Amino acid sequence: MSLANSCALLLLFFLTLSLFITCSTAANTIGVTHTTVAVAADNVPLPKKVTTFLPSNISPPTEKYWYSRLPNTPLPKVLRYLLQPGHYHSINREFANENVSAAVILRAYRIRYRISYKRDDKKSLNSALPDSTIFYQYDDLHPGKKMKVLFTESGTKVSFLPRQVAESIPFSSDKVPEILKYFKLEVNSKEAQVIREEIGGCEEPNMEGEEKYCATSLESLIDFSVERLGQNVRVLSTEAGKKQEYTVSAAVRMIGDHKAAVCHKMRYPYAVHYCHVIADTEVDEVPLVGADGTKVKAVTVCHLNTSAWSPDHMAFQVLKIKPGTAVCHFLDSDTLVWVPKKDKKMTP
Repeated sequence: MSLANSCALLLLFFLTLSLFITCSTAANTIGVTHTTVAVAADNVPLPKKVTTFLPSNISPPTEKYWYSRLPNTPLPKVLRYLLQPGHYHSINREFANENVSAAVILRAYRIRYRISYKRDDKKSLNSALPDSTIFYQYDDLHPGKKMKVLFTESGTKVSFLPRQVAESIPFSSDKVPEILKYFKLEVNSKEAQVIREEIGGCEEPNMEGEEKYCATSLESLIDFSVERLGQNVRVLSTEAGKKQEYTVSAAVRMIGDHKAAVCHKMRYPYAVHYCHVIADTEVDEVPLVGADGTKVKAVTVCHLNTSAWSPDHMAFQVLKIKPGTAVCHFLDSDTLVWVPKKDKKMTP
């Protein structure tokens, strides 16, 4: 083989090797680029449900404050969920679109006692909750009693904001334009209407024998209840159960009398609770067994004196009774009930 031919073959070899290395490098680069794009896509936030926009120097609330004020009271599961990072969004700007119409109507009548029964509400409830037990009379529940019950969640599924952040956000009717601007909500949106209604309910005058407060943080929720009922309390909620026929499986157990604080989760962009302490209130625990065998411990509230309620309130229309008569109802599964612990009697 001539020297010229040998040089030509050697040159062809190096050219082929160079082309192979270039192609391999390009392929690897493309692979890295695709991986980077995939990771970036996973980090793109949802358009209207924002996981968090907390300042980097402010930590989310934890269980620490709960146990500093209530060292002997277990943290309820329903609150623990609101403190778990990532379990719920910190902010939700689509809360008015959640399918909770029947639950919202029920909650309105269970926390606002001066409103009158509306025909449209009756139609909506009959459609969503046919033959369901909404209110009942004081002596209605006994072992063997059967009823259809729907345990609803009426509030927005969002977590608590840190107190420092929550207190920096306006919360009053005259500040609604600022609130809408803060959450980038349209003035005529469904969410704007819900915000007006929820804040309006917080600002209604107290009924006789009632104290109420809308808590915008975990800390303010705890402070309101502890200041009124003390630290020796139990905090309860109803276990979630599907809509079906239930049977009362044992005797109803009274767990609180005379005074209790009830905190209802609200429909709001972040976690807010409508809390009220009402005199002449009895809290009961009702053991239920569903038609499918599911066991539920339901928490119920009985208002022993309803004389200050609107005579056209839903409870009186449903039960066909007059104001002043005791009225009882089940609680939503995202509602909290605070009751003082009963002192153990000393035995001689």
